[in-house]
Amino acid sequence: MHGEMHHMHGMRGFGLKYWILGIASESEVTGADIANKIGEITKGNWVPSPGIIYPTLTSLFNDKYLQLSEKDNKKYYKTTEEGKKLLGDSYFPWNEISGKKNDLDDIIVQIDNYSQYLLDNMEKLSTEEKQKIKSISDSLNKIN
Repeated sequence: MHGEMHHMHGMRGFGLKYWILGIASESEVTGADIANKIGEITKGNWVPSPGIIYPTLTSLFNDKYLQLSEKDNKKYYKTTEEGKKLLGDSYFPWNEISGKKNDLDDIIVQIDNYSQYLLDNMEKLSTEEKQKIKSISDSLNKIN
C-alpha cells in the first residue's frame, strides 16, 4: 500500500481512490455519479475531471478494489471486499464519505482531533513525519 500512496501523492487528486471506494461501497455508480457526489460533498469546491476519475477507476478495477458491470452502454462500479478492506484499514476518514459526516464543519473538527492526537504523540514523530506535518500546516495557513 505504501507504493500506491506514493504513486498517488504527486497527483492533484490524492485520496481520490478513497473517495471512489467510499462512494462505490454505497451503491453501483458511474464515473459521472462519483464526480457529482464529490461535488455535492465538497459543496462544489472540487469536482474531479474525467481525466482523473476514469484512469483512477481503471486502476482500482485492475487492482481488484472495484468490480465492474455494464448496463445500457454504461460502466457501473462497486467496491469489492478487498476495496472495503483497503478503505477500512486506511487511517484517513474516507470511510465516512457518505456525505452527512463530511461537511466542512465536520472536516474541521476531524482536523482538530487529528492535530491534538499528533501533539499528544509529538515525541514519537520521525523527522520525515514532522516535515510532512509542516508541509500540511503551510498549506492550511494559505486559508487565512
